Amino acid sequence: MNKALKFGIAAVVVVLVFCQLILPFVVQGSIAHSIETATRAENVSVKVSSLAGFMLLAGHMDKVHIEADNAMVGQVRVDKLVLDGENVNGDLTKLDARDGSAVRSADRLELTGIISQDSLQKLLSDKLEQVDNITTTMDKDKLSATGSVKLLGRTADLTLTGTVFEENGGVYFHMTSLDIRNAVLGKAVIGNFFGDILLFDLQKMPVRCEVDDVEMQEGQVIIKASRHGTK
Repeated sequence: MNKALKFGIAAVVVVLVFCQLILPFVVQGSIAHSIETATRAENVSVKVSSLAGFMLLAGHMDKVHIEADNAMVGQVRVDKLVLDGENVNGDLTKLDARDGSAVRSADRLELTGIISQDSLQKLLSDKLEQVDNITTTMDKDKLSATGSVKLLGRTADLTLTGTVFEENGGVYFHMTSLDIRNAVLGKAVIGNFFGDILLFDLQKMPVRCEVDDVEMQEGQVIIKASRHGTK
């Protein structure tokens, strides 16, 4: 066996080892960094695989599993975010896009997000700036919040309830009732409090999915979404 042939075989072996053993770690690291940058997430775990490792360079992944904690999605912190996919084509290192281009196609793509009661409480505190000392409780039927608000120079006790729901790809918090005691409530104030708060819109995300289920539980809400078709 001449030296040229030996060198060629060695080069092929090196390329195969790189593609099958090293390249997945490089891709996983790039995806994790992209997620951390785009969502300011913590504890990002990425696992990708491809039977032909070099296909990862073309953006093809036979299997994808991603987990991220405390990720900022839209206007709310998602305490746990999980993405599972099969035969995924795209570029998951470009998660700063908002047009769904991070994934071009997939045979299966499922997204699960868990939003805690504390995350929703933080969102309400940010949105209802005129309400102080907001505290919340959540069960399978509703989220309840209490706080205090100054109206016409007086401090009033406020209690509101709401639910999380999906509409046209957007996930919203919808106030269903409002009770303010110890103060006169005018129409303008009612208008300021009532209204849906958009948590996030899956139609304007790097990975396009459609919401399949929104389930409120004690202390958290679980949102399940998937990619319908390959478009």
